[in-house]
Amino acid sequence: MLAVMVVIFVFSHRAGDASSEQSNAVGEWVLGILGIEILPGQSASDVDIFWGFTIRKCAHIFLYLLLGASTFLFASCLPLCAERLWRPVVCAGGAVAISFLYACLDELHQAFVAGRGSKIEDVGIDAIGFVLAAVLCMAVWYLVLFIRRKRARKS
Repeated sequence: MLAVMVVIFVFSHRAGDASSEQSNAVGEWVLGILGIEILPGQSASDVDIFWGFTIRKCAHIFLYLLLGASTFLFASCLPLCAERLWRPVVCAGGAVAISFLYACLDELHQAFVAGRGSKIEDVGIDAIGFVLAAVLCMAVWYLVLFIRRKRARKS
C-alpha cells in the first residue's frame, strides 16, 4: 500500500511539462499496440482510448485501482471485525476511505507543483479505480467464502 502511494506521489510531483512528455510517450506506445491513430494536431495523451478516457485518466484509474486493492489487503490483515461475514465490507469501506483521503491529499499536493493543477474531477476519476478495486476484492472474498462453505457441507 505504501509503495503504491509513493509511486503516485512521484508521478504527481513531476512538473507539468515532464508529466505531459511522459504521458505522450506512454500514450504513443499504447496507441501503437491498440492500432489507434493520432490525428494531426493531437498529442497521444489527448486521444480517447475508451468512453472518453485518455491515457492520463486511465493511468489515474489504474494506479488508484492498485491503491484500493492493496489497501483492502492491508485492512484485511488488521483485527478490524471478528465477524467473517462483515469483514470484507469493513475492509472495503476502509480501503475506499483511505484511498479517497489520499486522492484528495494528492490533488492538494499537485496545486503546489509547477505546471500542475488541482482538480476535483481527478478525485472522481481516481474513485473509479479504488471503488472498483474494493468491490472486486469484496466479491472475491465472498466467492471464496461461498466455495469453502459449499465444500464443508459436502464433507
